[in-house]
Formats: sequence, structure tokens, C-alpha cells
Amino acid sequence: MKNILGLFAFSALLVSCSKPISAEELKNLNGYWEISEVKTADGDNKEFQSNNNVDFFELKDLKGTRSKVVPQFNGKNQTNGIKEHFTVVDSANATYLKYATDYAKWTEKVDKLSKDELVIINDNDIKYTYKRFTPIVVNE
Repeated sequence: MKNILGLFAFSALLVSCSKPISAEELKNLNGYWEISEVKTADGDNKEFQSNNNVDFFELKDLKGTRSKVVPQFNGKNQTNGIKEHFTVVDSANATYLKYATDYAKWTEKVDKLSKDELVIINDNDIKYTYKRFTPIVVNE
């Protein structure tokens, strides 16, 4: 019983020590990101060496868009033109992206954000780890 109480107290301490992503760190969200790893709530893990699709984020004044793009070998990107709009919200010592489309509304927690790494946890407790996308350009 003491172990359970100790674990609960430690977990509460960890949660209370988390902090929202700073405005300066949020600038890192802009740009192209590719998924490098996905971890489900039950612990299943999948790593990705490369991706056909990349997420493109644009953020300005705590409002932004996210779109899927397909990188081309000439350095350009193709997109289907669909943009998911989101708002950045700080709540309960964490930073969230709140999305709203004509079809759905959902929230994702920004667990970590740096120049080279982005970690997002969705409503189903699935953790997506992204790395900054580096395009491959083939010269003819």
C-alpha cells in the first residue's frame, strides 16, 4: 500500500512540475515534420525510417494550420490543399493544439518541442514523435 501511495505522490509531483511550451519554443513548430516513432497507450511501438507524407505546420499569434504534404525529388511538395486549423492553448501546466474542422474537433498535447524534435500526444493517448524533415533533392 505504501508503494502505491508513493507512486501516486511521485506521479502527482511529475505532473505538477510540467510546464507549458514557451512562446519562444513555439516558434520551432513552424515547418516540415516527419513521424519517426508512434507509441500506443498499451505500449506498442512502431519506428519509421522514412515517410511518404510529411506534416507542415504554420503558426502565427497562437493560431495555425497543419497540412499533409508529399515531398518530391525536385525539392517541392504536393498537397491535397486541406488545412487543419488549430489554436494553441495553455491549460493545466501544459500546451495543447485544439483543432476544429467541418467534420471534427480534437485536442493534442504538445509534450515536447525543440528545433529538431516534436512530441504530440493525442486524445487516445497515442504518442507521436516527429523529427525535423530534411528534403532529398535529386539533381538531373
